[in-house]
Amino acid sequence: MVIKTATTKKKTQTNPERSKKDAFEIFDGRVKIFRTGSKVWQMQVWINEEKKYVRESLKTEEKDTAQRLAEERYIFLRAKVQSGERVFSIRATELRDRFLEYAEKQVAAGQLSQGRLNNIKTYTKHYIDFVGAQSQIQNIPVKKFKDYLAFRRQKKSDILATVVVNESITIKQMYRWAQSEGLMQQNYAIDFGSIKKPKDEAVRDSFTTDEYEQLVLVSKNWHKRTKDGSTAEQRYYRQLINDFIIVMGNGGFRTQEARLLTWGDIKRIYGKGEETYAEVVVRAETTKVRKTRTFEMRRGDVFHRRHEKTQYKEPKDFVFQMYQTKEVVNATKLYNTYNELIEEVRKKYPQFDTTKTLYCLRHFWITIRILAGMNVYDIAKIAGTSLTQIQKHYDAASSLVTSKKMNKNKIVFDGHGQVVIERQEEGE
Repeated sequence: MVIKTATTKKKTQTNPERSKKDAFEIFDGRVKIFRTGSKVWQMQVWINEEKKYVRESLKTEEKDTAQRLAEERYIFLRAKVQSGERVFSIRATELRDRFLEYAEKQVAAGQLSQGRLNNIKTYTKHYIDFVGAQSQIQNIPVKKFKDYLAFRRQKKSDILATVVVNESITIKQMYRWAQSEGLMQQNYAIDFGSIKKPKDEAVRDSFTTDEYEQLVLVSKNWHKRTKDGSTAEQRYYRQLINDFIIVMGNGGFRTQEARLLTWGDIKRIYGKGEETYAEVVVRAETTKVRKTRTFEMRRGDVFHRRHEKTQYKEPKDFVFQMYQTKEVVNATKLYNTYNELIEEVRKKYPQFDTTKTLYCLRHFWITIRILAGMNVYDIAKIAGTSLTQIQKHYDAASSLVTSKKMNKNKIVFDGHGQVVIERQEEGE
C-alpha cells in the first residue's frame, strides 16, 4: 500500500504545469484535447454505447486548429452512433459467431432448416479462411472479394462456380444482417465481381445403377468383417451407413432430412422382405423448403432393422443414432464412415467414382424415376422440390425419356408433303 501511494504521488508531482497547459476539454468535458511528449495535439472521446475510448491524432500543432478538428470529429462520431452504426469495427470471427447465433435462433423458431444452418456454418468458415479471423470487417477493401473465386479454386480446384455463387450469397446475407444490427457501415457493399456459371454445370451428379448396386453390395457385408480389427462401435456405424444409403436411394431424401428422421416420422410399415413399404413424413423444420411432405417408399425393412439395433425407440428418438446414445448421428461421423466405405468399394470395383457424395443418392432417386417415364410433377412433389428445379437440373435425363418416346412413333408424309405421326403400339 505504501509503495502505491508513493508512486501515485510522484506521478502527480511530475511536470504539474504541463497537464494544465497541454490539455483542455470541449462539449462540457465529453471531448478531451491534449498532447504529451509530442507537439501534435490528440483527442479522446468516450463512446458509451461501445464502452471504449476513441483516441486519435489531430495531426496539427496549432491549438485552435486542433479544437476545430476535434469538434468536427466528435460531431461525426455522434452522428454515427445516433444512426445505429458502430464506431469500432468488429473482427471477422466475431461477425461469424454472432451471425451463427442468430441463425441458430432462427432454426429454433422454425424459420430456418438445420440443413441450411449447416451450410451457413460451412460457407462462413470459408469466409474466415479468406479474410482472416482477426480482420476488422470495415477495414477489408470491398474489391478484395473479387478474388474469392480464385481463392476457393486454389483450395479446391474442382469446385463448381455454382457452389461459389451460393457461398457468396450467404456471405452477403451475413453482411446485410450485420448492417441491420448496426455492426458496420450501411454503405459498405462487398463485390464478388462476375462469377460465370457454365451452362452444363447445373447437371446433377447421380450414381449409375451399377454404382448404386456396387455401393449397396459392399456396404451390406462391410460390418461383418472382423479381420480388419473392427470394434463393435465400428461395426455399428458400418451397418448404419448401409441402412442410410438404402433409405436415401429409395426415398429421395436430402441428406439432412434422412439424418433427422425420428420414429414418430415412420407412420406405417407393411409388406415382407425387400418388398416392405414405409409411410414416411418429412417434417417442415428438417427440410430446405420448409414444407411437410408425406410419401410411401420401398425398403421399409430397413426401419425394422434399425429399430432392432437401438434401445431408444420413443417417437422423438432418431432412427439414425450415435453408438449407444439417443443423439442423432452427427454429420462428421456419417460422412467419415461413408468416405471409408467408398474406398472399400473402389478396392473391389476400381472404376467406382469416389467423388460422388451421399447427396448424389437423391439425384440417383430422381434420375431413375425420370428415366422410368414417371410424371415429373409427381417426382418434384415427392422429392420436396419445384418443377422448375427438376427441369433445370435433370434436363438431360428428361430429354432422353422424351427422345425414346418420340422414337416409338413413325413419321411419314402425306400426299401434300405434310408430316403425319403414326403412333405405334407397344411391342411393335
